[in-house]
Amino acid sequence: MVKNWLFGKKRKEDADALSTLKAQQNRLQAEARNLERQSDEQKILASKMLQAGNKAGARQALKRRAVFMKRLNTVHNTAMNLQAQIDSIQTATSTAETVKAMELGTKVVGEKIKTVSPERTERVMDSVMEQRDQIEMMTEALSDPSLSEGILDFEDDAAIDEQMAQLEAEMDLGTTTSLPDVSGLPSTPVGTPSEKEEDVSDLEEELEGLKKKMSEDN
Repeated sequence: MVKNWLFGKKRKEDADALSTLKAQQNRLQAEARNLERQSDEQKILASKMLQAGNKAGARQALKRRAVFMKRLNTVHNTAMNLQAQIDSIQTATSTAETVKAMELGTKVVGEKIKTVSPERTERVMDSVMEQRDQIEMMTEALSDPSLSEGILDFEDDAAIDEQMAQLEAEMDLGTTTSLPDVSGLPSTPVGTPSEKEEDVSDLEEELEGLKKKMSEDN
């Protein structure tokens, strides 16, 4: 139906009608140009007769010009009506083609919908949801930390618990139980007093000497 409308008999009839209307319109345009020329000629003739003093002749020329102008007005109106008819045919043709195309589109959509029932659509959606759940389960399984945690045995867990307890105790005391790293510092030989210890001994001796002197003076 649509193909016949677009390319068959209907399209040929439209083309013939438009061709006939445009041919008539062209004929009227030629007639209008001829009437305009004749009207101008009568106007010029009337002007010349007036200059020659022939008022009667000038009046007859103006009457003929009025007849030409009246016919010209009729031709113009007819040409306008023809153009309106041409526009109507073109608009109607475009509208009909649009409607037919939309009908064809609607038919195709309807046929496609028939091939997909609501039950089939629901089954597809259920399958999609099931696959999504399976993917989530596989993702969780791949990211399960129990595999890496299973490498440690019970003794390792106990050692970790002990370290945790030690850290908590250190945090409560605000101190650390580990000794500072003194590697690299110069060590003092055993049994040899350091310079600081020698200075303290000298001060004590001086104090003892002062005490004895004060006792003797008293």
